[in-house]
This record gives sequence, structure tokens and C-alpha cells, in this order.
Amino acid sequence: MEEKSSSKAKELHKVIKIDVLTASPDIFTTEEEINNAQFTEIPLLNFELENGENFLMTGIPVSIAVDIARRLNGIEGTDARLTIGELVPEICIVEKITIDSIVPYSNAYQASVEIRLEGFSEIHHFQMIPSHATLLALIANVDIFVSDSLIQPPE
Repeated sequence: MEEKSSSKAKELHKVIKIDVLTASPDIFTTEEEINNAQFTEIPLLNFELENGENFLMTGIPVSIAVDIARRLNGIEGTDARLTIGELVPEICIVEKITIDSIVPYSNAYQASVEIRLEGFSEIHHFQMIPSHATLLALIANVDIFVSDSLIQPPE
């Protein structure tokens, strides 16, 4: 779904490093739950920002976290088929990814993706799931930014 650009200026912080982490069982997870494989580690993404802060996203789909980790570590797959994240940069130019808002009535983040069709000057804006947008940014080799409004608590 395409969305027009917002006129509201937001301070953006460039991501300089991404780490794929996993959450371990907490003190409330019983040994039986761990031993019976009822507990699965939850992937997290930690974004180190140029201003020295960190931005953490939780609830990352396992397949996306694995693909991001592979990209970050330079591990190439042997499958010649393209995923959607690999196809998009083949047919258009990804300009920028910004994790910039929270989905209304939820605690899920949202990313804005700027895309331009090759040979055209008009930039199109789309909303994406931030972990998917992060993978797209890694594939397309473009910068990721995080809005200050997500880092700083509201006053």
C-alpha cells in the first residue's frame, strides 16, 4: 500500500550496525518447559545508531532473522530462486528505509520504504514490517534510519 510522504519533520538517526540476537528463557520459564521444547528462543534485532544509542526490536520472524544474519555474515545461499526481498531491488531502486512509527492500537513498529522505478524520478512511499524492510535494505545496500520519536519517550 503506497502512502504519500508526511510533511512532519522527524529527526532521523542512521543505523551503523545491526546484530541479530535471541532472547533466552526468563526466570518464569520452568525447566520442564525448556526440556520439553515448549520454549523457542525469540529473535531480536539490535540497531546501533550513529548517536551512540541502541534501538531494539522484538518478535522478529525466525526466517527473516536467519536471512538477516546470513546477509550480515556474508553467507550466500545456493538457491537461484529469488525471494520477494531479492526481487524488489531487481525491478526498482530502493532509496531509503526508515523505521518511523508504531502501528495504531498496537505495539508493532512500522517502516517507511522509499522506492523509485528505474528510469523515473518519482519516489513512491510504502509501509512495511520493519524486519522485512531491514532485510530489503541489506539486500539493496541502502541506509536504514530510526526516527527520534521511537527512541525518545514522549514528553
